[in-house]
Amino acid sequence: MNQRSRLLVPVVLLLVGAILLWIASRVVWLDVEAFNDQSGTAARSLTGGQWQPALVPLALGAVAAIAAVALVRGLGARIVGAVVALLGVAAATLAFSGIGGIDADRVHSIVTSGEGPARTNAGPDQTGTAAVPVWSQISEISARSTGPAATGAGAAALLAAGLLVMVRPAAAVRRDDRYVTPAARRAEKASADGGGSDTGRDLWQDLDDGNDPTV
Repeated sequence: MNQRSRLLVPVVLLLVGAILLWIASRVVWLDVEAFNDQSGTAARSLTGGQWQPALVPLALGAVAAIAAVALVRGLGARIVGAVVALLGVAAATLAFSGIGGIDADRVHSIVTSGEGPARTNAGPDQTGTAAVPVWSQISEISARSTGPAATGAGAAALLAAGLLVMVRPAAAVRRDDRYVTPAARRAEKASADGGGSDTGRDLWQDLDDGNDPTV
């Protein structure tokens, strides 16, 4: 893997991971129905951002890691790779928790809070700002697979990017790799051949003739 690939592949993986985590935060993870004897049944849909609030910070962390991977070299790049891998592990934990057992008490706490999903669709055939009463009972919870799947894919992308940077970080730029003008290269070559003074005269002659010696 060349130097360009060592930099480009992790950056692409981080970008893909960030996008997937952001998508996971926007899609619906849970469909919930709550019942109480006053307003009847109230339906709620919990997005990833509501059910797994850490998704957005993880996506932002992946975006920030893109700049770090592009700028940091050597040992520092390996440390950045380790941090990115930890972000991937954290995202994977969210994905597995999304497909595991659902905490009904936590669902109840979210849908009966005074903000977010509790403030809409409060009763049968009813929309507006009425909240789900705290004494409502959760009658049904249905999980959707799109959110956990996107989170798992994003976690895999972050983990792959982190491991790649740890194992094969982009090499530090050597001083010899800096840009050298064509004129300077000609001068170095002439100096190596023992014709440094003639090269100097040639440069002045180029200027007198109206030619750009740097081209």
